[in-house]
Amino acid sequence: MDREEIRYLLGSTIYARAKAYENRVQDLECETAENGVRHLSADVRGSGRNLYRTQAWLRQNGSFVSASCTCPFNENGEGPCCKHIGALLLHEVDEPEEKTESKPEKKALLDIPGVQRGTEFAKEAAARKDSYVSGLEMLFGRKWRGDEPVSDVRAQELLRAYQEDALAEVESLTASDGQQRGFAELEPELILDYSGQPPLLRLRISDGGRQYVVKSIPELLTAIEKERSVSYGKTLAFVHRWDAFTSEAQKILTLLRRQQDTVKSVEAATGRPTRSIANGPAGSVPLSGELLDELVALYEPRGEVGGYALRKGLPALTLRVEKKRGGVHIVVEPSLYTLQGLDYSYLYNEDTIWKLERAEAARLLPALNALCGSGLFFTSKDAVSFCSFVLPELGRKITIDDPDRLLLNQIPLEPVVQFYLDAPHMGAVRAHPEFLYGEDRVTPFAAPTDLLRDARAERRAGRLLQTYLTQQTDSSPAEYGTDDEDTLVTFLEEGVPALLAEGEVYLSDAFRDLQAAPPKISVGVSVQGSVLDLEVDTGEFPVSELKALLKSLHQKKRYHRLRDGRLLRLDDSLEVLDELNETLELSGAKLGQNHAQLPLYRAPSLDWALSGQTGVRFNRDDAFRRISRSFHAVKDSEYAPPASLQKTLRKYQRDGYRWLRTLDGYGMGGILADDMGLGKTVQVLSYLLAMKQNGQTLPSFIVCPASLVLNWAEECQKFTPELSCVVVDGDAAHRAELAESWPTADLVVTSYDLLRRDEALYEGQEFYACILDEAQAIKNHTTQKYKAVCKVRSRVRFALTGTPVENRLGELWSIFSFLMPGYLPPYKSFCSRFEKPIVQEEDQTAVRRLNQLTGPFILRRMKSDVLKELPPKTENVYRIELEEEQRKLYLAAVVDAREKLQAAKPEDKMAVFAVLMRLREICCDPRLIADNWEGGSAKLDACAELVSSAVEGGHRILLFSQFTSMLELLAKRLDAEGISHFTLQGSTPKPVRAELVRRFNGGEVSVFLISLRAGGTGLNLTAADIVIHYDPWWNVAAQNQATDRAYRIGQTKDVQVYKLIMKDTIEEKIMKLQERKHILSDTFISSSESSITSMSKDEIMDLFTMEPFVQEADFDEAYAD
Repeated sequence: MDREEIRYLLGSTIYARAKAYENRVQDLECETAENGVRHLSADVRGSGRNLYRTQAWLRQNGSFVSASCTCPFNENGEGPCCKHIGALLLHEVDEPEEKTESKPEKKALLDIPGVQRGTEFAKEAAARKDSYVSGLEMLFGRKWRGDEPVSDVRAQELLRAYQEDALAEVESLTASDGQQRGFAELEPELILDYSGQPPLLRLRISDGGRQYVVKSIPELLTAIEKERSVSYGKTLAFVHRWDAFTSEAQKILTLLRRQQDTVKSVEAATGRPTRSIANGPAGSVPLSGELLDELVALYEPRGEVGGYALRKGLPALTLRVEKKRGGVHIVVEPSLYTLQGLDYSYLYNEDTIWKLERAEAARLLPALNALCGSGLFFTSKDAVSFCSFVLPELGRKITIDDPDRLLLNQIPLEPVVQFYLDAPHMGAVRAHPEFLYGEDRVTPFAAPTDLLRDARAERRAGRLLQTYLTQQTDSSPAEYGTDDEDTLVTFLEEGVPALLAEGEVYLSDAFRDLQAAPPKISVGVSVQGSVLDLEVDTGEFPVSELKALLKSLHQKKRYHRLRDGRLLRLDDSLEVLDELNETLELSGAKLGQNHAQLPLYRAPSLDWALSGQTGVRFNRDDAFRRISRSFHAVKDSEYAPPASLQKTLRKYQRDGYRWLRTLDGYGMGGILADDMGLGKTVQVLSYLLAMKQNGQTLPSFIVCPASLVLNWAEECQKFTPELSCVVVDGDAAHRAELAESWPTADLVVTSYDLLRRDEALYEGQEFYACILDEAQAIKNHTTQKYKAVCKVRSRVRFALTGTPVENRLGELWSIFSFLMPGYLPPYKSFCSRFEKPIVQEEDQTAVRRLNQLTGPFILRRMKSDVLKELPPKTENVYRIELEEEQRKLYLAAVVDAREKLQAAKPEDKMAVFAVLMRLREICCDPRLIADNWEGGSAKLDACAELVSSAVEGGHRILLFSQFTSMLELLAKRLDAEGISHFTLQGSTPKPVRAELVRRFNGGEVSVFLISLRAGGTGLNLTAADIVIHYDPWWNVAAQNQATDRAYRIGQTKDVQVYKLIMKDTIEEKIMKLQERKHILSDTFISSSESSITSMSKDEIMDLFTMEPFVQEADFDEAYAD
């Protein structure tokens, strides 16, 4: 065999390893049988100290017969040829022919593993070119023809890779026994040339002794990754585990691995291999700028890297000037070369590298690159420019050797730069530079002859002016100006400060008059009975300009042009006027009167708007200061809760009581917006009891949902039995009879629906406080319900709700218009000034101003802030795959929905709700829309399984659904499973409702099925510790209210909340859409949701797109059905 045949037999990788093992063949023996087959045997030393007995059989003509080795890879001939066999064959090829035939012996035929005996094998002719093919014929016992099938090239590579990995793994196990840690050292070698090629890195490896060059850094990293054993020479061979290398070597390897990963990522992204460096030394790799910086930083403490001394900063440089015919020759010594890292620049010569800050070197390196080495020739004229533009960059960092002063005499004085600004007429500006060289002055109109001028400084000044103004070609080319107002404003704001930084600035009187002085504003406020008396003084500022000025402020302009042409800069000092106009609706006309009166409830927002304003004097009388302190320190007020409730109320509830009393004291209303379950009811009852004890005789009025009427009566009896409470219920005659007892009662409680029906009963009745519970019920100001509560006569008004904003910001307006009519601007104005800018434009100024208006009258505390003892609540999204038949039905419904919505008019919201409802019902259970449905419901099955496992675990469950028909299906399923349950719907009578709640809390059943509308408020169900939302939807606030039936004061167990979502359906899309939408109520009150009615048609249609979860085949199949 020759070497080419051996390489083909072994494969390229094993062949390459075999060559490294040629010198490990020991005690070679050769025997020749009678048939001419030679038997080679020897010991081959492995990676460690192991010796493997290796044998090979070759015919007389040199063709291969068989081989075996005791290594784990070959397994005595059972496995593929290993590198030890290859080493033996290569060693045989290199032996002289006489030596291999020196001991011919005739022996009986040996038993050769894998060889089929036959006398025809001994009749082979002399060695032929196809000797390896003949060997295959003998080995497999059949002809090996070219037309026989062969494995793919990549298949062969795959097999070889795994064969080599298996061998390497075995060798690692055997060779690494007892291997030391942290002994392998790596020494970097930087290879820097002077041709502009990137720097190269080569590594030398050692165990502290002789160093070996790493022939391939990528192969080194692969060997470490796969923990292969690698031999570098007679004295160094070890398993390349990570812990075999020193900590410094590991840092180098980490850098190299990161660069290699980056290269692979780039190659994968571009589809092209990275360009290799031609003619680089063996084993070297190019260094990226980032890797160069990190390598230098790693070795900086040592002061040496890769064979070069390492220094920081510029070396000592000398610029030498020699006279040449017609000019000068300039060269910088010593000769240096440049390198660019990612964050640093470098200079280097044959033995030293200098590290420079990138900014420091940016303007210096181009000159050094050009002038180092042989230097450059400059004509006398260009030498002057060199002195103006290049030499200033070098002069302070370099020594100039110019004995004949060829350059030094060309260096001009540094001029004093002066800018002259003028306004030829109002609204226009002109500017020009002048340069002072000692006593000589250069202007655009005249310049001394033979003056050595600094062209660089003069051009820089002109370029600076041209950045902000236009060069005036009709006059001098060095004069600049503008008549455009926006350009003028930018020049005043940015250009003038830039000129001041560059030189001296001189202004003409006309230019000074371009800008008007800001008005000196003072605001005085005093309390006069139930009104605020406001005085606004703008000093010398013309009152007639106020309206236009406020418009410019509203448009957020930077300057305002007065009628006389002057510009007024709209800075922070004028913000107070904008606040008075926008927040308190004081128009220019009202401000121009210097005097205005405001309702007392404006005091908190006025104080908030004016406090901290710069450029304004804010004078407040003592009464106003007291109001301000009351709102800023409610907790410190002197209002003490009634003695009977001192121990009952928690600390935050006492603060809520004081807040109610503070607002009451000033005749103002507010929203108690505590998180659900924090006891808003008891805080109101304590306030009402205190008012009675203070001599208040008028009854107070509570309006709430029908489901809460009895709850108020029970809470009143429980906490404040001193208050006589009248519950307005029964038929119309009975309610009319009850009305006669109202004057002697302390508290009257009714529902929103009954109030609307009984408006006539309340026309002549005056109440002290009118309090709305679950005040989101009046979120729509066009309903009869809203109009009915606004007609109630009372001295103060309060609203209780955990969700003042459910769908739209306008809902907050509705509640405030009940609390304090006229406090917020009219609804259309509110929408244009607040709702649209906040929702559509995310205007933070509008957000701040609305907070200024509403913030003082909203008290919001969260459970997580005040109830530290409340156990955790965990929310889980339970995603469920549609059952196959259910999925087909759903996809067909999606197609139908899209067609209907495309045909629907934009304002037809009922069409939107109808198609959405149909899709939701299919997700819940197809039987909701198809009585004859015989398929299954994946959600119902998953819910039943969840409930069963929870009940088995001893848990109590609240199961909410918006569909009462779904509750019926759930009840049937629970009956089939043998799980006890109650059901509560909107039609459940109030007494029955209260009884069901009592029995559930008493532990009678495991599951409470509740409709979301009926059970979202007024229920205390802390016996449950699992809440399941069967069909979660838009109204996150309603879901949170339902959850808080269990997660409230009195709960002692961890609460788990499950939302059942059908995967790849309308339910999942809307949940994702909610996450992307801005939640208004988080900004002002609490958590909220986005309304379908506020969505655009494109957003609605996007809900019905079937990508990515519907494949085309699924669509066709569903539509065909």
